Amino acid sequence: MEKQSKKWEIELKLPKGRIKTFVYSDDGTNIVDRFGPQYECKVLGIMKEEEEVKDKKKTESEKLQDELEPIEEQVLEKHWQTTTYT
Repeated sequence: MEKQSKKWEIELKLPKGRIKTFVYSDDGTNIVDRFGPQYECKVLGIMKEEEEVKDKKKTESEKLQDELEPIEEQVLEKHWQTTTYT
């Protein structure tokens, strides 16, 4: 069975400041070794699944849109057929 890499969140100190980003690793032990001594690397932990992160970043409008019931195509088509424009 093949090991699946996990997505790890890291913080890097660069010449122009700090950034948060991610890398993939099986167990997280080899991450700091990937960066040269001029970069201070701190492993913050395993990142959550994409769906969880995406849900947290939804705007208020997107959240409201998710609560709406879908319109059935037949009802919509019937509306367009019965509507007259002048």
